[in-house]
Amino acid sequence: MSKTKINSKQYIKLFLLEAIGFLMIFSFVGSYIYFTYTRTVQRNADQILNSMVLRIQKSFRSGSKQLMIPGLVGQGQGSTTVGGTPSASSPQEGSLLKSNVSGQDTIYYSKSGKIVNSYSLGLRIWTYENLYKKISGELNNIQTIKLSGSYFRVRLIKLKKPIFLIYGANTILGTAKYAAVVYNFDTERSNMDSFRSVLFWTLMFAGMFSLVVSWLVTLRVMRPILQSWKQQQEFVNNAAHELRTPLTIIQNKMEGLLRKPTSSVADVSENIVVSLSEVRRLNQLTSDMLTLARTGSNMTQLDPKMVDIENFIKEVIEPYSEIAASKKRKFAEEIDIKGKMVIDTRRVHQLIVILLDNALKYTEAKDLIKIKARREKNNLVIEVADNGRGISAEAKKHVFDRFYREEKSGNRSTGGTGLGLSIAKWIVNAFQGKISVSDNSPKGTIFKVVLPQLKLNK
Repeated sequence: MSKTKINSKQYIKLFLLEAIGFLMIFSFVGSYIYFTYTRTVQRNADQILNSMVLRIQKSFRSGSKQLMIPGLVGQGQGSTTVGGTPSASSPQEGSLLKSNVSGQDTIYYSKSGKIVNSYSLGLRIWTYENLYKKISGELNNIQTIKLSGSYFRVRLIKLKKPIFLIYGANTILGTAKYAAVVYNFDTERSNMDSFRSVLFWTLMFAGMFSLVVSWLVTLRVMRPILQSWKQQQEFVNNAAHELRTPLTIIQNKMEGLLRKPTSSVADVSENIVVSLSEVRRLNQLTSDMLTLARTGSNMTQLDPKMVDIENFIKEVIEPYSEIAASKKRKFAEEIDIKGKMVIDTRRVHQLIVILLDNALKYTEAKDLIKIKARREKNNLVIEVADNGRGISAEAKKHVFDRFYREEKSGNRSTGGTGLGLSIAKWIVNAFQGKISVSDNSPKGTIFKVVLPQLKLNK
């Protein structure tokens, strides 16, 4: 499978997971908001219904068996009282009000379910004609009923005792056994529909926005992952290449020895020397690879120790003055650090060796290698400078990459593997310090390291 297909699958998988996650969150939040809003609206309507029920129940607490209901609004209007005489004249017979279902009504039913107060309802009676059939099975429960194209919240209650309903002055309408309180729910229903529409389009916009955000997040999250995967692939490929070369050389030399079984050691000494050199190269490469393998885990931790920093650094660099002399290089040191510091001596020793070894590899005879060490506030600053061949501007961008070497030939003349500076970078990062490379004047390279002082373990 190609690299492009792998990358595309990873992008799509992560994008879908993030997009689905966002959509689920928006759906949950939207549903919760809508449910809360509708419940609040219904609760407000139900409070009105319950208050109407309480007024009816209070009307019968006196023990009266009669209820005078209001007359129709026309040339005159009746009054609602419990027992006694009405406070206003009854309406003229035949005066009817135009049907109005936008308010609140109380409907009284006989034992058989017939509307008793039909005169007071006027033309609204046609709206409530089939109401009892729909609500009779849900006594005391509040329901939402659709009648004549309108929505109502309705509650049917059973009166504690039958009541005679009187219309006007002395007209007995009948005996009421049940009462239904009705609240027109059209306005609230319309508001709920409008709110649902607004919420739907808001969530649609949020969903589209979440898709864009998901894609941007996917690009951002996948970039380091794919970069890490790319580095891993390159590391494996480069490691395989580095291991193959010395192994091939050793194999060829060993086969050459087998072809000359009677030769003396002196005759085949060159083959032996080359083989031993490649074995040492393999040992170093294996050690460096194991070190780098630990950089991505918590297997290696710093070991802080309080040391006399000046004496420590001088002990580390002392052998290199002799090595430089043997290779006809000039070596100078400028160590001026008083007092003690808390460092990981093993890792700092490894770091200095890598930088000095790198300088020795890339300098010629009579070139100068100089190491400086000083203390700046609470930091240890180390500089290794040389006036060798230098590093190009492009190479400076990759000099700390694994297996990177500016010479594409394999750099067999220097014996480098391209892992040393990667390890140096890892050590500096473990200290949470900084490492940089710059040009020396008039030629050569300067590596500068800044290491913060560690804290002693308690």
